[in-house]
Amino acid sequence: MRINRTRWVATGVAAATTMSLAACSSDGSAAEPTGPDEPAGPVSIEIWGWNAETGEQLVDAFNAAQDDVEAEYVLQASNVATQTNFRNAFEAGEDVPCLVQGFAPLTTMVVNGWAQDITDSVTPSESIYSEGALAAAKVNDRYYGLPSGSDGQFLIYNTATFDKAGLDVPTTWEEYVEVGKKFKKDGVDIANLAGEDPSTLMNLAQQAGAEWFAIDGDRWVVNFLDEGTLKAADIMQQLVDNDLVSNETYQDKPALYAYFDSGNMASTTTQWWSLGGYQTDMKKSGGDWAATAIPQFEDATEPVTPGRTTPAFVPVGCDDPDAVMAYVDWLASDEGIEAGRNKESGAVGFPTQIPDPSAYADDVVPPDFFVDDAEAADVIVDAQAHVIGKFELGPDYDAWFPELQDQWGKAVAGEQTFADALAAVQGFVASDLDDKGISYTLGS
Repeated sequence: MRINRTRWVATGVAAATTMSLAACSSDGSAAEPTGPDEPAGPVSIEIWGWNAETGEQLVDAFNAAQDDVEAEYVLQASNVATQTNFRNAFEAGEDVPCLVQGFAPLTTMVVNGWAQDITDSVTPSESIYSEGALAAAKVNDRYYGLPSGSDGQFLIYNTATFDKAGLDVPTTWEEYVEVGKKFKKDGVDIANLAGEDPSTLMNLAQQAGAEWFAIDGDRWVVNFLDEGTLKAADIMQQLVDNDLVSNETYQDKPALYAYFDSGNMASTTTQWWSLGGYQTDMKKSGGDWAATAIPQFEDATEPVTPGRTTPAFVPVGCDDPDAVMAYVDWLASDEGIEAGRNKESGAVGFPTQIPDPSAYADDVVPPDFFVDDAEAADVIVDAQAHVIGKFELGPDYDAWFPELQDQWGKAVAGEQTFADALAAVQGFVASDLDDKGISYTLGS
C-alpha cells in the first residue's frame, strides 16, 4: 500500500534538525541524528456518503486489511443531506471530513473552494484507473476529484421487433434516424424521449465532442451552440419531426416499463445499472433483448462512449489526501471490489473505474433478459473501454439544469426547435453568471 507520510512529519523535520545541531552526548561529543519519528498509530480519516448498503462494510474491510489508515464511514441520509451537512461543517471550519461522495459537478466543488488540488496524491496511482475515470477527476488538467468510473452508455434492442420488421441494427446515429422511419410505418417507435429528461441530448452532445463549459485562464467559456451540440440537436430534431419516438415519462415507472415491454419500442440507450430493473419489470419481452455498441456519428474517427459522473473529492482542510488515496486505491483492487459485494443479494458493484472490468461483467448481466449473456457482457466492458468521462458542467449547474429540462420539454413537444432550446439555455446561463459576478465569454 502506498502511503506517503512526508507531509505528516514535515513540520518535525526542521525542529529535529535544529536540535541535532546543538545536542551533545553526556561526554560532550555530538549526538547521532536520529531523524523524525514516524507518527504513532494509523492516520484517521472520516468518509461521508449515502451508501447504506455497503459503505460501512467497505470501510470495515479496508480497516481490517491494513494498519496505516483508520477510516470511519459516516452515513448521510441522501445526496441533498450530504450537501447541506457539508456546507455547515465547511463554513464552521469544524469536523470537515477527508472524503465526500460527489453530490454536485466537480467544477462546482472547485469554484466554491471546497475541493483541494490532490494531483500529487493521485498521479502515482494513475495506472490503476481507466482513462475515463482519470478524465472525470480533472479540472483544467489538475486532479480535484478522485478517479471515478463513468457508466458507459450502450444500446439494447428488441430482437423480436427488429426481426419482425426485417431491419438491421443501426451503427450510426444517421442510420438510427432512417431505421426509425422504417419502423414508423408499422407503428413502432425507435426509442423513447421523456419530456423531463434531457440526458439523451447531453449524451449525444458529449459523444459528438461538445464542450458546453471550458476554463480559459480566470474565466469560463460557455458554448451550448458548438458544432458537436448542434450535431446532436439535429439528430433529436429529426427524431421528433418525423414522429419516430414516444414520450413516456420516467415519473410513472410501471407505465414506462409496460411500454418498453410491449414490443412497440425497438431500442433504448442505457447503462449497466439499469439492467436489473428491466429484467424485473419486462417479463413479456425478457429473453428478446440484445446489447450492442451505442451508435456513432458518421464522421467519428474512433468509437467513443458517452458517460459522466460526479467524483468524490477531498475537501480543503483535510491534511491527509494520501491516506484518502490509499483507501480509494484499495477500493479498485480485487480485494476491495469483492469487499463491496452485497451480503444479501450477492451483487457486486461493477468497477467502472478500472481499465479492465471484464472479470465482473457477468455479475451485472441479469438472467433471462438477453438473447446472449456473454455478448451483452462484452458490450458492457467495451462501453467502459471507450467512455469519455469528461464533460464540464460549469459553475452553476444547479441553476441551469432545470432550465435545460424546461426547454428540452418544449422541444420534445414540438413547441420549438432543439437549437432554439439550447440558445435559450445559453442565454439563461449568461444572465445567471452575470448575476453571480462570475467571469465568462460566449463561444462562437
